[in-house]
Amino acid sequence: MEKMNHKFFGQLDLVNGLKDQIDFGDNTIVLWEEDINGINTTLWYGKPAEIRSEILDAFSKFLTDFKQNDEKARKALEKYLLEDNEYIVFHKEEIELDVPKDAKEFVGYMKVTNIGFWIDGENSIIVDYMIEPEESDEILAVKFDSNFEIKDIAWES
Repeated sequence: MEKMNHKFFGQLDLVNGLKDQIDFGDNTIVLWEEDINGINTTLWYGKPAEIRSEILDAFSKFLTDFKQNDEKARKALEKYLLEDNEYIVFHKEEIELDVPKDAKEFVGYMKVTNIGFWIDGENSIIVDYMIEPEESDEILAVKFDSNFEIKDIAWES
């Protein structure tokens, strides 16, 4: 199958991906990319993983129910920062940002900057949260599985 049509994502070119995309050189292509409510949202495809309409349906449902998924992620981020506040300390002391020390308040200030849907065998969803994206490129990436359960939080830059 070279192309696939989906009610939310539209026509997907499974061979070439989007026009003018970056060549990652590892059989990973971008199938779809949109700005959804100010958030860069991307559908990634790692060839030759199987792509089924059910996973695309799940990914579109994640966006439809994003408010609930965002709340779940923010609770997990708060727990993560209560256990290890180094991300907060880094932003207060190293970058000298005027951000809250309290984990719950800090998480409330965080912005979602990217959502990545990955069709690569794991079929995961990664939501990037940042504090002051204009000042810091440090990300807390929340990884969901295709059932919207949180599997991991990773500090990235």
